[in-house]
Amino acid sequence: MHRLVPGMGRSKADVRTTYDRIAESYAQAKVEPWPEVVDFITDIPAGDLVLDVGCGHGRHSRPLALTGHRVVGVDVSRRLLSIGRKSTSSSNEFRSIEWVGADATALPFPDRTFDAALSIAVLHHLPSRDDRRLALAELRRVLQPEGKALISVWSFDDPQIAARLGGPPKNPDVEIPWRLSDGTTVPRPYHLFREGELEQLIIDSRLQGESFFRSGGNWFALARTNG
Repeated sequence: MHRLVPGMGRSKADVRTTYDRIAESYAQAKVEPWPEVVDFITDIPAGDLVLDVGCGHGRHSRPLALTGHRVVGVDVSRRLLSIGRKSTSSSNEFRSIEWVGADATALPFPDRTFDAALSIAVLHHLPSRDDRRLALAELRRVLQPEGKALISVWSFDDPQIAARLGGPPKNPDVEIPWRLSDGTTVPRPYHLFREGELEQLIIDSRLQGESFFRSGGNWFALARTNG
């Protein structure tokens, strides 16, 4: 039987504690960039300044740098940031990445700083709807006029959820276990998004939703700031 670390709760501090706890294991397991993100990156002009919110160890910051973009990666987990910084420090190809410890709901940047942004698998970890809306409003604030963002969240009815929980979820707020190499299971808090929920959240944050699609058990949104 796997040993279970007690639930970390639903605060933002708890989410940070969770990811600091699993950082090394997570970084080893999550290496390849998502194809949806790679497609988005190819449409961003080289040299643009791109914000990667929830960058972790740089799974998507690295391909941004390799395609000629200037990158600022932001995450609440200092251990994941440290792994990303160390893994890229010896290569000139990744010198354009700046690693910043910060909360998605309070980004430490001036208005209209970035040309584009990523928010991949971030919103579904925030504990309240107000936090999720504020994170998107912050994204809008720091983007240039007509700046674009790719946003993803986990879908409520993804079959992987039912497989990991031993059955379909009864409500959208769940804890999904992460298994460490020593057999310890660390629960990760999620808010699973129902169809249409991300669209409404983007409207409430005053971003402009351009397109919405589903892929690999996730809802995606391509959004822009108003000019």
